[in-house]
Amino acid sequence: MTTPDAHGAAQVAGIHAVVDVLRGAGVPAWLFGGWGLDARIGRITREHGDVELWVERPDGDRGAAALTDAGAVVLDTQPPEESREFSWNGLAFSTAYFDAHADGTFRPQGRWSDWVFPAGSFGDIPGHLGGRPVPAMSAAGMLAMKQQFPTLRNGGPWRPKDVRDIAALRELVGA
Repeated sequence: MTTPDAHGAAQVAGIHAVVDVLRGAGVPAWLFGGWGLDARIGRITREHGDVELWVERPDGDRGAAALTDAGAVVLDTQPPEESREFSWNGLAFSTAYFDAHADGTFRPQGRWSDWVFPAGSFGDIPGHLGGRPVPAMSAAGMLAMKQQFPTLRNGGPWRPKDVRDIAALRELVGA
């Protein structure tokens, strides 16, 4: 087990603060990426550069407003129809937006519209970080994200951490 360093502990505290603000605004959000995997595992497994959350597109503006009202600063780095990046008390994080489709799948828009997340990717079963439940994308949803990445029109090759994450996610889903 990796012991969280001060930066990791601060990121976990920041994740809880962001989740609390979004929850208070009635905006469901799900961690994904490295922190999403760590939430599914229930502990910090490695260092993370940022925090990423999925938000359903209709809730995006309300979520961004709640976060800025709480003191987060929106950075002008991403197309707002796709995602928003923020900085808050030293925490770098983003909210990316997806749409639910009639067949039960989910998709983002814009540059990443060829990504397809399976039904059940955004459920109610939380992960855990820092002894608290946190919303996290399902392991199956994150596995689908990682596996599709090299084939996306804006994707790229897997990095060593992606290969490790895929192995961990396959273990979590029993594949």
